Amino acid sequence: MDRTRLTAWALTLAGLIPFVAGAAAVWLDRDGGDRWIGPLAAYAAIILSFLAGTRWGKELAGRDPRPATLILSNLPPVAAWLTFLPGVPDRLQLLVLIGGLLAMLYWDARGSGDWYARLRWVATIGAVLSLGAVALLP
Repeated sequence: MDRTRLTAWALTLAGLIPFVAGAAAVWLDRDGGDRWIGPLAAYAAIILSFLAGTRWGKELAGRDPRPATLILSNLPPVAAWLTFLPGVPDRLQLLVLIGGLLAMLYWDARGSGDWYARLRWVATIGAVLSLGAVALLP
């Protein structure tokens, strides 16, 4: 594996640490676990925005950027931001973030190289399982 791919894998796996740690904090801190949902959701929103930004950048780097792709790449961060408005229940917030991450996986895995598709699958599964474990709390 070349250095660039190795670096991407290392950063991706390191990027899963806040997801797993956040979900673990919610589960293990039975008295005050709710206080960890906000930071976990914020991290998911940041990652979702990062993924959308990579889509934006990739499109602008092309010879003939498509306006529709630029517009669509702005929807995930806006959707994530809307989940932080007052009154949005934690479970709904986490489900919207999960949906956004899955949508970005679908978008990114299509037409990308095998190694990048595998990287995105691993990252998304880790993130979605972490968020889902919190969303499914009784």
